[in-house]
Formats: sequence, C-alpha cells, structure tokens
Amino acid sequence: MADLLSVGVNLEAFAQAISAIQALRSSVSRVFDCLKDGMRNKETLEGREKAFIAHFQDNLHSVNRDLNELERLSNLVGKPSENHPLHNSGLLSLDPVQDKTPLYSQLLQAYKWSNKYL
Repeated sequence: MADLLSVGVNLEAFAQAISAIQALRSSVSRVFDCLKDGMRNKETLEGREKAFIAHFQDNLHSVNRDLNELERLSNLVGKPSENHPLHNSGLLSLDPVQDKTPLYSQLLQAYKWSNKYL
C-alpha cells in the first residue's frame, strides 16, 4: 500500500514520477540526438529521408508517451495541503522596519502565487 505523508503526498507515485521524469529527459535527449545526427549513414537520399523521418517519429512518440505517463503520475501524487508552515520566514513579519523592507509581504505573495500553480 502506498505511503501517505501528513501533507497528502503519495510517496510511491512520487518515486515513480521521478523515474518518469528521467525517462522523459532521456527520450527528449534522443530527439535532439536524432536531429543532431541528421540523415547520415544511408546510401540514397530517399533512404536517408525515410529512415530519418521514421527514427524521428519514433523518438517523438516516445516523448509523447513519457509525457503522458508523467501527467498520469502527477495526478496520483496528490497535492500538498494548503497549511504549509512558513517556518523561520514567519518571523519576518515581526520586523520593526517592515515598511522599509517588504520582504515578508513579498515572500508571502510569492508563496501564494506558487500555490496557485501546484
């Protein structure tokens, strides 16, 4: 059974998502390697074009497959709870010169903004 942290993250799916990220990066690298190599090592122009297109399409399909798998796993991971403690950054609100250094308000705004996209 998958472990769940108090923040609601499925650790098994998280580990699988990391593996999926590695697979996606590898397949994207293969696409760029294919583009870098171009149409080499074939005797006729038509043979080179067909082989290049087939190899390139295979690589793009693997990128698409890996991306779909990563999206599926990201839905299984779950979202962390909204009640993240700000730890020591919460002490910034006690800064007596807050009007001169809006660091805490900027940090809180950035934190809220980042939560919108998680």
